[in-house]
Amino acid sequence: MPLVHSEKIEDTSTLLLWKLTETEAELQNALGNGFSQEELDRISHPQKKREWLASRMLIKTLAEQFGINYVGIHKDEHGKAFLIDNDSHISITHTAEFVAVAINPTAAVGIDMEKTDPKLQRTSKKFLSPHEYDHAQDEMNRLCMYWCAKEALYKLYGKKKISFRDSIFISPFQNADIILRGSLTDEDLVVPSNIHIRWFDGHCLAIAL
Repeated sequence: MPLVHSEKIEDTSTLLLWKLTETEAELQNALGNGFSQEELDRISHPQKKREWLASRMLIKTLAEQFGINYVGIHKDEHGKAFLIDNDSHISITHTAEFVAVAINPTAAVGIDMEKTDPKLQRTSKKFLSPHEYDHAQDEMNRLCMYWCAKEALYKLYGKKKISFRDSIFISPFQNADIILRGSLTDEDLVVPSNIHIRWFDGHCLAIAL
């Protein structure tokens, strides 16, 4: 997988972004025993299998850069991914073209990547508050930034049953901004976040810290 981008963010988290070019067989051979065959078998779509395998391959690569003996990942009851036998925090995202992972040795991190798509205009009222909807003005890049920022913050928090529309809020921003301010509320808990934005070939990548 060709490395597209590597970055240290806020001196705490490391991001790697790769272009997905390998076949399913090539990825399986490269991973060896570093993935769950049972979990892979539950994925029926061939492209989704490639994305899933590629994300594990990239996590393995990043873990080894940190001197971590990669033996796989597991998920908690909310579906949040963790390294086996290591306390570092990770987050994974993938599209048909790209795979990205982030690692933070001491604190939670969340990432998401999305290609600009008209479906965001059709569904925006489901994930934006009324104020955010007015601010977005149905503009594609802005909608994509909102979605990715909220998804990244949702993944940072790592618990289910959180409403994107009613519980995750992004402060107004300009399309050229590279850091957004967001917060997630869960009953009496408020989780503030700096959300870093990057663009690659029409894809928005958000990293929540």
